[in-house]
Amino acid sequence: MRGRSYSPSPPRGGYSRRGHSPPPRGRYSGRGRDPSTSLLVRNLRHDCRPEDLRRPFGQFGPLKDIYLPRDYYTGAPRGFGFVQYVDPADAADAKHRMDGQIFQGRELTVVFAEENRKKPTEMRVRERTSRHDRRRSPPRYSRSPRYSRSPPTRRARSRSHSRDDYSPSPKRRHSRFVSPKDGKLSRERSYSRESRGRSYSRSPQSPKVAKSRSRSRTPVRSPSRDKSRSPYPEDHPKEQNRERSPSAFIGIDIGTHLSKLPPASEVVAILKANEITHVRLFDADSLMLNALANTSIEVMVGVTNEELLGIGQSPSVAAAWVNKNVAAHVPNTNITAIAVGSEVLTTIPHAAPILVPAMNNIHKAIVASNLNFKVKVSTPHSMDIISRPFPPSTAIFNSSWNSTMYQVLQFLKNTNSYFMLNAYPYYGFTKGDGIFPLEYTLFQPLSSVKQIVDPNTLYHYDSMFDAMVDAAYYSIDAFNFSGVSVVVTETGWPWNGGANEKDATVKNAQTYTNNLIRRVMNDSGPPSQPTMPINTYIYELFNEDERRGPISEKNWGLFFTNGSSVYPVSLSASGQMPGNSTGSFCIAKSGADEDKLRKGLNWACGEGHANCTAIQEGQPCYYPDTIENHASYAYNDYYQRMHSVGGTCDFDGTATTSTADPSYGSCGFTGSANSTAGRGFSPTAFGPVSPLTGSRSSMLYPEIGVIVGIFLHWFWL
Repeated sequence: MRGRSYSPSPPRGGYSRRGHSPPPRGRYSGRGRDPSTSLLVRNLRHDCRPEDLRRPFGQFGPLKDIYLPRDYYTGAPRGFGFVQYVDPADAADAKHRMDGQIFQGRELTVVFAEENRKKPTEMRVRERTSRHDRRRSPPRYSRSPRYSRSPPTRRARSRSHSRDDYSPSPKRRHSRFVSPKDGKLSRERSYSRESRGRSYSRSPQSPKVAKSRSRSRTPVRSPSRDKSRSPYPEDHPKEQNRERSPSAFIGIDIGTHLSKLPPASEVVAILKANEITHVRLFDADSLMLNALANTSIEVMVGVTNEELLGIGQSPSVAAAWVNKNVAAHVPNTNITAIAVGSEVLTTIPHAAPILVPAMNNIHKAIVASNLNFKVKVSTPHSMDIISRPFPPSTAIFNSSWNSTMYQVLQFLKNTNSYFMLNAYPYYGFTKGDGIFPLEYTLFQPLSSVKQIVDPNTLYHYDSMFDAMVDAAYYSIDAFNFSGVSVVVTETGWPWNGGANEKDATVKNAQTYTNNLIRRVMNDSGPPSQPTMPINTYIYELFNEDERRGPISEKNWGLFFTNGSSVYPVSLSASGQMPGNSTGSFCIAKSGADEDKLRKGLNWACGEGHANCTAIQEGQPCYYPDTIENHASYAYNDYYQRMHSVGGTCDFDGTATTSTADPSYGSCGFTGSANSTAGRGFSPTAFGPVSPLTGSRSSMLYPEIGVIVGIFLHWFWL
């Protein structure tokens, strides 16, 4: 959609019917009506009212009249109406902007009213006249090629005015189910993707979207927001109110940029072992979808950014995509959502004009397949789409994308879908120049001098995650689309990084992830939406060693490919991490040289990234306090995590494998049924640390007294 300042140039011959030589004024003079000021709006719902049309159409200029005809005998609505403007230029602008828009769940057809059609005031006259009076003959209901801006094939199709566009008849569904040219997939094994666009916004080097400073702000934001701040109408088409979810869920993203990708069946086995109920795929690979069949795991599939252009330009391409990647797998595979692209506006902004058409085409194909009540369509956005996200009450979408975001929100509202947000407090903290305390990003309690308060609403924000989600809600509300819920489609914390990424540690990642899960599973929303749970997908299942960028970019995974956890985390309903059933353990050789054992222990707890929490003083595996015992625990933890990607059990000849479980007492070795690492340590537990050398990943940060003044100062610079 074009900006409001767009002034269309009339086509050659004007906007009226072609092939007639008399000038427009001559044609309209007999009716006494200004030329090209009246629009015919087709495919309206039967419960549509004039005031419903006044809001969307009134944004283009002063209206002279709105009339919705009814049947003379029955009084039933006719499914079309007339909107008349004072200025012909406003009518032309409205026609250009509103034709093809989704309104109250239907796609509108907007054309200039025919010159021989009566004025709306004349059509209200109900005097009984001759049956042969031409003025009483009904208008044409079919779409005329001479007035439609749609492709010819679509123009020729008659449209029923008694059927909601999102609930087509079975006949129409069948006709829209386009079969692909062949049943073979282009890839025979891999379910990897070439690009998903996420790395651009998550990378510290990614450019920020320009932020507007021109918007005036009220000192206190009322719940209804300042309506004058949006260039769009106050009202919007309403389908149904957002319903509160019965309970929140934690899902997980599955990236596939791995050098050694496990078979899809093994991936699903890991999901089931950890009782993961929701997954997001960044593409729609058939091997993975087939493996997920009959598991009841809810699946979100993705249209890649590379597929966006073709789908946005061609409804048939979209129908083929849905047929191949969705309809062919349901109901066996529980596909419940489609993510169209990934962070399109902030990573490939030149594709913005095609985003909403792609979403519309995918949704229409879903409707044609009779899956629209099961499968939701949306598109993930990065936090960069929000200008000045803090304080949340003043957050708005970047003005560069106002037109596109309005269309996106209109689509989500009409289809009862949700807003997808990728929220990374890790980057909010690392780019914050020390303004925010680490506890704030890790869901940890804040001291009285570090409380984060929105000065406009006086809401207290206990975590940056909540503030980010609330910023999205306020941004949506600024467009007057309250009722669209927010789902976090990506969040997480890297557990390893380079020399300049000191905050990417196992300790911080474990703390963030476990506290995130606790926070989401309490079924509450952010301060402005306390009854709306924050359904969340954690990024990600595996570490993606083939991703480009800094070291941290390769280390977001919760699991290694053999199923062992990178750090203790509880994703299951029982709150426990199931043990790894590899069948073998790596322990220190009895009588091995102590110097070599010490070196091996320090390496495992340091460069090897073994989780050595349990062998710290006061922890369950500290005693017996011997080098051999501590080395056995560290060796085994490293081996369980790294064996599937080439890790060995050698340690300069000081280690050996054993099928006997070395666990004892309250000390459970990693990989055993009673693993200490699987019993849900406190999220504030240490990261990889050797009892001989101290913490490898410990990080000191200054005590920062964050008060509201400093909080605001950083964001208003």
